[in-house]
Amino acid sequence: MNETFQFKRFRTYFLYDLKQMWRNHSRPAILIGCSSVIFYIAWVLCSLVFAQSWSSPPIMARFAVLLVAFTILQLYQTRTYGYLTEKKAGSAWLMIPASGLEKFVSMILITLVIIPLLFFVVYYLLDGFLSLVDPTFGQALLSGTREAGEKMLNALTDMNDQSPILFTPGALVLPILISYCLNFLYFLLCGICFKKYKIVGAFAIMFGISLLMSILMGAFVPQMAESMDWHNVAEEEGWQLIARIMNGFDVFLTLVTIGLGWGIYHRIKTLKH
Repeated sequence: MNETFQFKRFRTYFLYDLKQMWRNHSRPAILIGCSSVIFYIAWVLCSLVFAQSWSSPPIMARFAVLLVAFTILQLYQTRTYGYLTEKKAGSAWLMIPASGLEKFVSMILITLVIIPLLFFVVYYLLDGFLSLVDPTFGQALLSGTREAGEKMLNALTDMNDQSPILFTPGALVLPILISYCLNFLYFLLCGICFKKYKIVGAFAIMFGISLLMSILMGAFVPQMAESMDWHNVAEEEGWQLIARIMNGFDVFLTLVTIGLGWGIYHRIKTLKH
């Protein structure tokens, strides 16, 4: 097998990978994508039973359900390629005529682009449809999200007028995007590493890292804070310190995300049964 990246072979494998993903995970995907409709039906039924009136969930409740559904989607990444740890299915996957790099790129595209994109498209379309057919439903979630974004930009403009440091919208969006990639890749890596109890193993590692970080921060942060002379720090220097902390946090998250991607590729290359 030629281990170089060939676009024609990659295209064939990518289409095959998409079909297999839909065949194996279509029912959970439909359930997660239609969570807005499920929540709407449950809310209306409860309203009819307990209040004897027809009412729809408010927009904040629907937004909360969106966040919960998106979190469940991230956790489900332990299952999308989790079959690679099974002897029969994993061995069959290894025999597919495609290089490790092609399989890795296909896995990343499906995990970070295809799955989240389809989720948001389906969720917002169903929410918009309900807002059209039910007068009590109120504003569609997409319109509310756009208005919230505009308010955030206005607040950011006001903050820039009062601070010597310029904060751009990208400075706020970038850590969100990096965190989204980090979470999806983390649960994907756990899914192809743990043979059993994939989600439990993922949370166990997260708990261990959180505990270690808490111990380190408890040991070093108070000493650093005491060593700094905050009374002599000018306002502009304080804003610059905040900007450096945010930039350092973005770099840290980016390095962790790249490390997770490398871990997934290394796992693919060394996977044996």
